[in-house]
Amino acid sequence: MYDLPMTGNRRRDFAPHIPPESAPPCAVSGCTEHGAYKAPISKDRLHDYQWYCLEHVREHNQQWDFFGGMSTAEIEQFMKEAVTGHRPTWSREATIKATNAKLYEKLEEFLSMTSQRRVNTPPTLPAKLRKALATLDLDYPYDNKTLKSQYRALVKKFHPDVNKGSKAFEEQFKQITASYNYLAEQLKKD
Repeated sequence: MYDLPMTGNRRRDFAPHIPPESAPPCAVSGCTEHGAYKAPISKDRLHDYQWYCLEHVREHNQQWDFFGGMSTAEIEQFMKEAVTGHRPTWSREATIKATNAKLYEKLEEFLSMTSQRRVNTPPTLPAKLRKALATLDLDYPYDNKTLKSQYRALVKKFHPDVNKGSKAFEEQFKQITASYNYLAEQLKKD
């Protein structure tokens, strides 16, 4: 209908919102004045306005009862929610409780994994076996499939042909191959 500018300066709320000359006609039927003052249509539609002349906007404001039709409990609830701008809030205790629950869950998971690892690991592994596992970066309960896939990955990384005949890589490649052969034999014994 009319493209009217909105003002955000609260100090001028009693001044006309738009110049009276360019204002639309007053929303009250039969009024010949310009509607330079805005007023909300209802409490449910606070951002939809009607434009009134000064006399009719005063009447509108005198009749306006935002809390009309609300019970005392509803008014108190509205006042309580107004403190936070009618946005949802969560108590600090609930947030801490939820965070702690997640933390304890992860801690339990970690501790159970650690205890499982302890259960599966024999108390005394031979030093040679520990060294071979460390060289191939494996954990003790290993199987043939895991051993082969880890060996292939390390061969691709440390093979002398890939590293232009570097002596350091050649020595590491020899250790990897020796560890692989030792661990493969251990699997055959089990």
